[in-house]
Amino acid sequence: MTVYFFNARLRFKVPPITTPISGSIIAASAISPVDLQKRPFEKHAHLARRLLDPQLYMASVDPALDKETVAKLAAYPWFHGKDVPEYDSGEYASRTDWKKQHQEELISKWTRTVPTDKTAIGKAAQAAVEFQVKIGCDAILLAAPLTAITDQTLQAEVNWLEAGLEACSKLKIKLPAYATIALSEAVLHVSALSNPLLHALSSHVATRSELAGAYIVLEQSEPGSYFWTAKDPLRSLLVLVDDLYRGAGKRVVVNYLGTFGLIAKTVGAEIWSSGYFLNQRRFSLKAKMGIAHPRYHSLALAGDVGLREDLERINRAGLADKVMTPSNADAVLRAALARGRTPADVPEWKYTANNWTAAQKHYLEVVSNTGAALEQMSVPKRKTWTHDWLENAVQLVQVLRQQRLVTIGTDVDHQKVWLDVFEEWLSYAKQ
Repeated sequence: MTVYFFNARLRFKVPPITTPISGSIIAASAISPVDLQKRPFEKHAHLARRLLDPQLYMASVDPALDKETVAKLAAYPWFHGKDVPEYDSGEYASRTDWKKQHQEELISKWTRTVPTDKTAIGKAAQAAVEFQVKIGCDAILLAAPLTAITDQTLQAEVNWLEAGLEACSKLKIKLPAYATIALSEAVLHVSALSNPLLHALSSHVATRSELAGAYIVLEQSEPGSYFWTAKDPLRSLLVLVDDLYRGAGKRVVVNYLGTFGLIAKTVGAEIWSSGYFLNQRRFSLKAKMGIAHPRYHSLALAGDVGLREDLERINRAGLADKVMTPSNADAVLRAALARGRTPADVPEWKYTANNWTAAQKHYLEVVSNTGAALEQMSVPKRKTWTHDWLENAVQLVQVLRQQRLVTIGTDVDHQKVWLDVFEEWLSYAKQ
């Protein structure tokens, strides 16, 4: 079964949950390659099946703003096209010692651009393929730059795609290969059906028999919330997934969509990936790590409920059963609310900084369980379930707003957008 993968961009360890997580997508920016190569994958069930996102599309990150991320990325050889010193346990006291010795040197090579010379692209693309084979990935995600301007020729993207496929052929790779499609939000604020860029991208993937499919990431300009409300980019995603899956018969992996990934799955994505934290649900080059507070995820609401005030209000209004999604992680919270208590009375759910362990476990249980259930449905039933889920969420938002039960701590602005976008796709799919 393949449906939900954990987005290992921030942390590798996840709490044990009832429905096992199918696998993980590891972000290059999450860990230095010298550490990743030594990672004991066998100790974590969710890492048994894994993909590595080379994240070449992050090449423009400014080290003055995010030196830590650049230090990790610069240690991967596909970014700057120059040699990276190999780690040798006989030469270095530890991997930490290797990083200390070479970090500043590697950051100094960071040009905030990707290689453009054909030879340099070839070496970089091959290095990305070789590394993924070395750490035992289930498939190859080909390195690709960020598409940030509307250029229908896609020459830079094609150069990297061809170099990656040539590397797979040269190395006799038998694993399935996926073209990475990394799109900036800037190129998506036009009508999806009349955006020539989308059709050019899907055509490039569709015509390559060597490709199993595509890995899609949307880079968002401002990650202000956990749930995306921009219609055009979300429409674009669904059209692209549909064109690749239904139109070209290709497999599709999507990441950084949060539970919109369930909609992408219904449209045809094979794998969708997310995590509890903001930078696991949405991707932006401008994102900054902040202090995390617990958030209660409600499948019924298709969003998160605020724990500071809102969940208590909802419970007092007699609507907790309609809003809350039962899990092992929230059992103690539901029991407390049933006794007239508040989230503040439950230590693991109290709204305080960095008190997110139970909330993360709850989120992962909900998305993994729901993903597994969706996987078991027939395609027609999956469409019906998704539409009913979104329609119910919209109705629930109306009730909560009418009774003035929610504040800015609860996400209630995206549900109607998601429903509209899905209904538009349903109409598009009938054509």
